[in-house]
Amino acid sequence: MNHISERLSEPCAVRTRKPRGQGASRRGEILEAAKRLFTEEGFAHATMRRIAAEVGVSPTALYLHFADKEAILKAIAEDFFSELLVRLRETQGTTDATLTRLRAGLRAYVEFGLERSDEYRLTFQVREVRTLKDPCAGTDTADLSFEVLVTSVHELMETGLFRPGDPMLVAEAIWVAMHGLTSAAVDLHDRMHSDLNELIDTLISAVITGFAAA
Repeated sequence: MNHISERLSEPCAVRTRKPRGQGASRRGEILEAAKRLFTEEGFAHATMRRIAAEVGVSPTALYLHFADKEAILKAIAEDFFSELLVRLRETQGTTDATLTRLRAGLRAYVEFGLERSDEYRLTFQVREVRTLKDPCAGTDTADLSFEVLVTSVHELMETGLFRPGDPMLVAEAIWVAMHGLTSAAVDLHDRMHSDLNELIDTLISAVITGFAAA
């Protein structure tokens, strides 16, 4: 992914510009262009100049929307978690038992990550660039998404279905397991021989069994 060298000096063919007053639309175009370049060229090699050219605006105009690449990545993460939060809350807004809702939420997390694999990869894995801060840090929707899991774990402990313990610790342990599966399915799917649906169900069952009360 990081095999294309920096193109600051490249001539950029700027696309036809849209009229002013389309801020929301322009923001979406910037994020889509940035996602493509971050994915295809690597975050370190995609420049603000290249993003501006891809959108069809001047670099100066791009800076009116985002201060730098880190701000764009932050916005990508915020949008990703906003949509994930909606998906997770849909699984919890039922009259099903808490354990059923937890299963549904965990599966929804993995499926959403696979549906939006480029954004998932960017949100969680671009932090390998040492100069980049965690794009999830301080993202309210990321915290709210995780809170859905913490709440489920707390309810299961309160009802005696899970062993007593620290809900935060258990929720983080569960997230690590599901994140590991999602990341593997995104990047290593060609090495996975099991049926993915069965693999998801197996891991969810193993996680729940591991924390279930005797």
